[in-house]
Amino acid sequence: MRKEDLVQDISFLGLRYARILSNRVTQEDAEGMKKRYHYVHIYSFEKENFSGFEIRVQRTPIFDLSQDVDAIFKKFNDTCKKHIRRGERNPDLKLAALDDDASASYELYARVKSQEGACPDIKKEFENCIFFNAYMRGEMIVTMSFYDNGEIIRAKHIASLRKEMVEDAKIVAQASRCLNWEVMKWGKAHGRKLFDLGGITDDPNKAGIRDFKQSFGGDEVDVYMYRYTAPRFATLKKIINLFGRNIN
Repeated sequence: MRKEDLVQDISFLGLRYARILSNRVTQEDAEGMKKRYHYVHIYSFEKENFSGFEIRVQRTPIFDLSQDVDAIFKKFNDTCKKHIRRGERNPDLKLAALDDDASASYELYARVKSQEGACPDIKKEFENCIFFNAYMRGEMIVTMSFYDNGEIIRAKHIASLRKEMVEDAKIVAQASRCLNWEVMKWGKAHGRKLFDLGGITDDPNKAGIRDFKQSFGGDEVDVYMYRYTAPRFATLKKIINLFGRNIN
């Protein structure tokens, strides 16, 4: 793995944890991280058998950013294209690439996740992430966070006011698709090679998320997620959950 693949190096209550986004992590890399960190979370496109690590396979759509932008856009389905075009024409909608208001982004994310009955990730989980946000008449209505290792961009979270803005739900949907398109264009313009839209599942309760991600027409591949958790960190995660928060 490259040094840039260490996308997060976090200290929380005296315990260190790392998040890795890499094409491939070696056995030597994994053993070294176990010695330095209390918690390690790896995203990789290669399957390995790391001692002491749990493994989970996640299906995810990916996009080759070396392609021409028109070729990328052409793969989007008709609904996706229509939403993007309408969003781009909407004068009330502002798209903010690399938005520096991380606090407001987290507040919207945590608020939406709590309303959905889920435990939001702690704010530390978003250190070193990049944010692409959408505003309608000055109010943030969609926030998206991403990991970025200089070659690969991977989606972390999306949160929106779609359920609150009933009358303008279509605008929120348009903004969400516009933001992913902005990420792809930004990534290509800044030398990124791959955009990973994050996991999809066959869970019928998450069919809307799956349909949204598949509307971009990416190539679906397996991403391998490895986790090493030291006993002290496992205890910390349980305590954090008791306070309604999560460490992914």
